[in-house]
Amino acid sequence: MFRTAIVGLAMAAMMDAAHAAPASQQFSCSGNLIEPANLAQSPKSGRLIVSPSNKVSLDLGQGDLKARVTSDNRIQLKFSTKEFVGEFFHYTGDLFLIYKSGQLARLTCTPG
Repeated sequence: MFRTAIVGLAMAAMMDAAHAAPASQQFSCSGNLIEPANLAQSPKSGRLIVSPSNKVSLDLGQGDLKARVTSDNRIQLKFSTKEFVGEFFHYTGDLFLIYKSGQLARLTCTPG
């Protein structure tokens, strides 16, 4: 009976671990902001956090920006803030920020 109880507890623990919610993914991103007038580039870096509940947070050095997810699939996560529309590509780690002012930022993100 003791052995049966231990096997039952072990199986329950394995089932709980299999059903645990996936953790948020955090990325360090760096790249350039491209100015439309003269195509000058300036460095840009930040931190992107994608949670399993379709929440996106982006810190570009001025505090966390909460973004609204507009679509998410295996290839692309698309989100928006008051300042820009963001497109993150899951396979390559490329992040594009398309600003309403006409600027474009291209960043490469790595886990961590």
